[in-house]
Amino acid sequence: MVIEEYDALQKILSEFRQEVNTIEEQIQRDMECIRDREASIQAFTDAEPEDFKVFSPRKMEAVHREEIERIRQEKSVCENRGRELKEKKEFLVKYIEKLEKILKCRKKDIIKGNEAERELQDTVIHDLDQLVHKIEQSSSQIVGNPVQAKQDFAVIGQSLKENVDKMRDTVWLI
Repeated sequence: MVIEEYDALQKILSEFRQEVNTIEEQIQRDMECIRDREASIQAFTDAEPEDFKVFSPRKMEAVHREEIERIRQEKSVCENRGRELKEKKEFLVKYIEKLEKILKCRKKDIIKGNEAERELQDTVIHDLDQLVHKIEQSSSQIVGNPVQAKQDFAVIGQSLKENVDKMRDTVWLI
C-alpha cells in the first residue's frame, strides 16, 4: 500500500467518524422529540380538571383524541427514525473498527517498507562503491597483468549480478 492509498483510507475513516457524530446528534434530537411528545400526551391525559371529572362522563382523552393520536404518530415517527439511525451508526462503527485495524497494520507495513528501502539503498551504495574501487584497480592491471585483470572483471560481474538479485528480492518484499 502506498502513502496515497493510506491517506485516502484515513480520509474515509475521518468521514465515517464525522457521519457517526452527525447520527449521534440526530439521535439526541429524536430522543428530545420523543420526550416532548410523551410530555404532551401526559399533559392531555393528566389535565382533566376536577369539575370536568365530576360533571362529565367522558374522559379528557376522548375530548382530545385526535390531538393525542397525532402526537402519538409523531412520537412513533421519531422512535422509528431513532432505531434506523442507531442501526446505521452500528453499521458505521463496525466499518470504522475494521478500517482502524487495516490502517494500523498498513502503517506498520509502510514503516517496514521504508526501513527496507533505506537498508537496500545503504547496501547497494556500499556494494557499488566497492565495485567501483575494484574496477579502478582492475583497469590499472590490464596492461601489466591481463590475466589478473580478467579474473577481477569476472568477480566484478558476479558481484553486480548478486547486487541485482538482492535488489530484486528486496523490491518484491516491499
